[in-house]
Amino acid sequence: MRHHHPRWPLGRRRGNYSLMLAAAVIALLGFGALSIDVAYMRLSQAQAQDIADAASQAALIVLRQTGDQAQAQDAAMRVINDNSVAGQAPDLVEITFGNWDDQAASPAFTVDPVVPNAVRVTVGREGGSAIPVLLARIWDYEDFEVRASAVSATRSFQIVFVLDITGSWGEAKFADAREAMLAAHSMVTESASGVDEVGMTIFTNRYAWEYTPLTQIAIPANAAAIKTEWEKLNIASKAPVGSFNANAYDGVNCDSSYGNDFNSPQAGGCYPDMPREYTDEPGTDHSTGVLLAKQMFEESSTGAVYRAMIVITDGKPNDLGASSGAIRITQGYTEDRWREYLGPVPRSKTDIRNATVAATLDLWNGLDVHTWAVTLVQDDPMLDNMLRGDGYKVIVNDSSQLTAVISEIISEMPLAIVE
Repeated sequence: MRHHHPRWPLGRRRGNYSLMLAAAVIALLGFGALSIDVAYMRLSQAQAQDIADAASQAALIVLRQTGDQAQAQDAAMRVINDNSVAGQAPDLVEITFGNWDDQAASPAFTVDPVVPNAVRVTVGREGGSAIPVLLARIWDYEDFEVRASAVSATRSFQIVFVLDITGSWGEAKFADAREAMLAAHSMVTESASGVDEVGMTIFTNRYAWEYTPLTQIAIPANAAAIKTEWEKLNIASKAPVGSFNANAYDGVNCDSSYGNDFNSPQAGGCYPDMPREYTDEPGTDHSTGVLLAKQMFEESSTGAVYRAMIVITDGKPNDLGASSGAIRITQGYTEDRWREYLGPVPRSKTDIRNATVAATLDLWNGLDVHTWAVTLVQDDPMLDNMLRGDGYKVIVNDSSQLTAVISEIISEMPLAIVE
């Protein structure tokens, strides 16, 4: 017996397919709407993250330049207000100043408003400023929220300043160099982390001295001790010759009548806090200061990730006389206040240039030491050849510009978005 299966009428089948197609279209449109809004959410989140990154960087740069947290927050706000998330500037949810120690086993941001070296910025569009969805209302969604945070921090650094103290500066111009060093001290102190180190060498002709060793600057007592020494900085101590004119030091008038025996007007000449420079010790040998700085870098055990050397001079290399130091030897004077570096004599300008450039190259190849050169008016091919890494040369036409130039160099040393 044959059984006949019932058949749906053709019209009813077509109606069923239409219902199925309608349901499928609605589902496809729904998922399409959802995928569009998911992409929109991801774009908005990426925009918020970019703004948080940029705002934290801007705040940290201004903090390093000024030490002022209010100005740093203003810088972050300018970045936030000039950018948009889904067509509207986000809100500043939070800005926090703190510390980031990249040498720790598990680096993390800790709040430290006293000596901050890092800034955390959080931005968002939340609550009343939440972002309306584009098409996902068919899923009963009205809006969505985004939030992003970023921490920018100074990289652990090690900086050695190499400072020319030859008498060609004159006291007035060198006073500006001293102020530049003190401004640099303030900048590095205000943004220092636990392992950051700062040091200084000073040089004249064949002599250089470790004026302040590489020292952890974040320790308040260390920072204060370095500042005390840098406040004494001056040109090398000569019982002066005519170019010094009538400069006063410690209330004593130092004019050209005293000769160079360091007994008048007082033992140690006009600048007893500085090393002596005798009349038979002419010339400027930059290599001595740089080579002593090289020793300091090489001897250091710090894990600093960014090393910098800033050479500040007012002159070109000059020949060193063969008799350099004869008076010093005759008088039996030995400088024992600082570690001393003694270069060879006679030494030509070519010798000085070659030794200086070679030292900076060795430091770059061995320890990634970036080298800058700042010179007052005078220029020399050596200065271009000694630049390494991020370093560059600046010719300063007026000594009053030194503070701004050196502060800018320090403020441009790399930052890192660490979290």
